[in-house]
Amino acid sequence: MVDTKLSNSIGQITRETLRSRVYAELKAAILQGRFSPGQALTVRGLAEAFGTSPTPVREALQQLLAEHALEGIPNKSYRIPVMTREKFLDLKDVRAAIEGIAAEKAASRIRPDEIKQLERANDAMVKAINRQDCKSYLSQNKSFHFIVYRAARSPVLLQTIESLWTQIGPCLNYLFEDIKLVESLTSHHLDVLDALKRGDGPSARRAMETDILTAGAFLEQQTDQAAE
Repeated sequence: MVDTKLSNSIGQITRETLRSRVYAELKAAILQGRFSPGQALTVRGLAEAFGTSPTPVREALQQLLAEHALEGIPNKSYRIPVMTREKFLDLKDVRAAIEGIAAEKAASRIRPDEIKQLERANDAMVKAINRQDCKSYLSQNKSFHFIVYRAARSPVLLQTIESLWTQIGPCLNYLFEDIKLVESLTSHHLDVLDALKRGDGPSARRAMETDILTAGAFLEQQTDQAAE
């Protein structure tokens, strides 16, 4: 005979595990720019995609809604927020400041294995650019940046940066509107990597700020066009 308390406990763990998995995968997709601004997400569609019941999907979406990564729309659906120019400019400036600080801290704390991870991510980005593979590029770009941010060893900074990226991630899709720009961003990544190898915090900070502001200037134009 199955103990009722044990059975209920197993059920709760399973639901929580499913919710956590759906939440983590949806958040990663938003961070990587796999959804576009204004794109609608439905509980039914995502439940079918994940092969789960609607409950863990709905709970994950509600959590992302609370984090301002999503907006609620009629008919019990959700969407990726549409970016306004004012919000984008605010996010760009805050990102440059905070992510620059993280890069500076990382310069004195990063491990040799993390340097190698950055080199692999950068190589993968170059290959993705050559194939004009936007999805792979955005995935590796996110990996590169967050290797740096985790190397700062600051949970507060990392949590703040994740929140910023869930808001800006969908706009990164616009980068591939200009392949030359994407190629230039690779040079900024190399500058960040070189500074980290040398343990040069101020240079790592400046290189990260330049990367964000350069991409931001282009994305600002694309955001304006999309709003029109």
